[in-house]
Amino acid sequence: MRIGGLFFVAAALLVCLSPVNPVWAHKVHVFAWVEGDKVYTESYFSDGNKAAHSRIEVFDSYGKLLLAGKTDGEGKFSFKLPASPALRIVLNASEGHTAEFNLTVE
Repeated sequence: MRIGGLFFVAAALLVCLSPVNPVWAHKVHVFAWVEGDKVYTESYFSDGNKAAHSRIEVFDSYGKLLLAGKTDGEGKFSFKLPASPALRIVLNASEGHTAEFNLTVE
């Protein structure tokens, strides 16, 4: 009985000391690519859910805000390719979740 009790205490201690990172449960991602004269984005959470109706901001290579909008119900957003060699696309999803994607336009 004593060994079983020690095992239980050791197992409980191990579980309590295990690192838990709740942020990973709902991490958000944004991905962007260029097709022709348009930029397309897709935004989603790590669990596969789409980042629907989330704010998107697009900055030029100097940090100037070029445009802003919202993703659709599928987490998608597109816009006409601006005249900038690089873009920083920032997603602001629910509950303070943010993600960035740096896009080099060739």
